[in-house]
Amino acid sequence: MRVSASASAENADEIAARLTTAGAVAVTLSPGHESAEDVLEPAPDATPMWDAVQVEGLFPIDADLSSLIGVALQVDFLGDRDWSETGHEETEPLRFGRLLVVPRKSGIQPCPDDVVVRLDPGLAFGTGTHATTALCLERLARLSLAGKRVLDVGSGSGILAIAAARLGASVLAIDHDPQARRATLENSRDNGVEVEIECRLDAVDASFDVVLANLVAGTIRGLAGAFSNRLATGGELVLSGILAGQVEWVVDAFSSQDFRFEVPTFRDGWAMLRGLRCPNPPRR
Repeated sequence: MRVSASASAENADEIAARLTTAGAVAVTLSPGHESAEDVLEPAPDATPMWDAVQVEGLFPIDADLSSLIGVALQVDFLGDRDWSETGHEETEPLRFGRLLVVPRKSGIQPCPDDVVVRLDPGLAFGTGTHATTALCLERLARLSLAGKRVLDVGSGSGILAIAAARLGASVLAIDHDPQARRATLENSRDNGVEVEIECRLDAVDASFDVVLANLVAGTIRGLAGAFSNRLATGGELVLSGILAGQVEWVVDAFSSQDFRFEVPTFRDGWAMLRGLRCPNPPRR
């Protein structure tokens, strides 16, 4: 079933986190109404921000929503449906630099230099169509990952983990949701790569060259210290799932860590942040 809630820019992240905690297997945020960007029309080179946000979560039919009491919700029962086959029908090949993401049963002929990821969404959605996933894939395609260690926190369908592995990295994926872990495992096997999978970040005691996190902003803030502890000196932190207006709020959570953040990349009201782990604490 699909559970939807209307939110403001200020509380959208909180509601998304509550849906996730309640057991949503996927959470998405989108403009709350068609004219949202027109209401807050940005000046040239300014970052857009939605004044109203629609938060949607996909839940199993027997999910207990009692923890969401107090949130005005709309519940739609989607009925029995083969979501994997729906993915075949609706997902077109997507290009992100040298990365090409295609449905598993696609007959497309890639170019010789393409790094192909074959992926069906299943219940843990993530096929590259959302701006946050696209931004992360574009960044991965620019990195030299051969022989590197990559940590993907909140793997979902496994698309980022698999892309990193296809680019030559050794990858560990983290997701608390069993369906997401299963999707990551199955999709990685289908792509001929091996991805380690864990359910808890605090169970990981290792250092990584790249840490990926396509999550909601509040969760990223809460994990700032954990990311810092697991990123090697000189390593890169790639963050998304952040609304354009939340960038400074997220960066502020890393102020006590040894990071230097590059200029954010924006798309469709979303942001991607790149933080580089400094050899020494930056001067303030």
